[in-house]
Amino acid sequence: MKHNDLEINRLIERLESLGILVEKIESSGFGNMLNFKMTYHIPDENISHTIHFKRYDIQDVFLHFKNTFNRN
Repeated sequence: MKHNDLEINRLIERLESLGILVEKIESSGFGNMLNFKMTYHIPDENISHTIHFKRYDIQDVFLHFKNTFNRN
């Protein structure tokens, strides 16, 4: 398992702790800055969402969702 795989698995666990169910995640790149395409589902909604992040740090992806859900 590559370092990035471990970080992505940790990201998925952290997102699930916010109530976000990750259906699919794809990443490319290496190091801290990755490109993400993620399909996720929020339990209160009946649809899935897809979001793209380009050249993002994994921590920044988590903070985006944490800040978004703290506003609601």
